[in-house]
Amino acid sequence: MSINDYKNKIESYISKKNNSSKELESARGLLAPKGAVKKEAIKQMDAVASVSEFIYAIRQKRKEILKNKGTKNGS
Repeated sequence: MSINDYKNKIESYISKKNNSSKELESARGLLAPKGAVKKEAIKQMDAVASVSEFIYAIRQKRKEILKNKGTKNGS
């Protein structure tokens, strides 16, 4: 599988997740779980989904930082 195939899978995973969530969630931390995650669930998650979750968390944190920066400069 080529790099572009992986990139397309990751982008489609992230776009599905973005469409499912209506508003920006405030992150407690970049890798902080939203709830209790069972170890079985972690083992069942494939590599692409795991990387996609990480990239999604980074993008959400970036949106939150940009949003907070905009409100501080606007005040």
